[in-house]
Amino acid sequence: METVYWYESCSACKGQGRLLIQEDVTNGRLYLHCEECEMGWLDPAEVKDSKKGFLTLQVDFESRNPTPATLAQFGWTKYAKHEINS
Repeated sequence: METVYWYESCSACKGQGRLLIQEDVTNGRLYLHCEECEMGWLDPAEVKDSKKGFLTLQVDFESRNPTPATLAQFGWTKYAKHEINS
C-alpha cells in the first residue's frame, strides 16, 4: 500500500483538485502538485497566489510520492495534513 500526502485544496482551480506533495527526484526538492489542473508550487506559503505557481506539464523532471522520512528531511511534515492510502 502506498500513501499519498496532500496539503489543501487548490486555489488555482478553485478547490476542484487537491495539492499533493510530490518529490522532484531530478532537482532534489518537494513541491505541491494539483491533481486536477496540474499546477505546482515550490513554496506552500504561495499556494493562494496562482501567479507564483507553474504548470507542471511544462517542466521536465521525474517525481514520486515522498516517504515520511523525506517529508521530515525537507521540513514538510507540517504540510502533510491529509493522506490517501492506495
